[in-house]
Amino acid sequence: NCRVLAANTPMDYDKIKIYGTRVRADSIQKVYDIQEAEKEKMKNKVDRIAAYGSNVFINRQLIYDYPEELLVEKGLLVIEHADFEGIERIGAALGAEICSTFDNPERAE
Repeated sequence: NCRVLAANTPMDYDKIKIYGTRVRADSIQKVYDIQEAEKEKMKNKVDRIAAYGSNVFINRQLIYDYPEELLVEKGLLVIEHADFEGIERIGAALGAEICSTFDNPERAE
């Protein structure tokens, strides 16, 4: 049985956006610490997505390699970069809302 979670959420952590941001760090270790913190945030987000119990995750936005790997490890088929109208049609066909936050899996339709 297919359980679909349709979403519109950023999953583009992989190559941290720190290189386009101004950050003052006095060591490479601090840059590494920031990257690890961002990685942990993405892992937590993937855990919250998996808590919905779906086995298909369709996202309107791009999904970078690291979160995709985590989703696949949790048994989810990942479809990324669905266009806005397509994701709306999927939601209508399934009779479901499009998720953008993942804090209440118990309230999922």
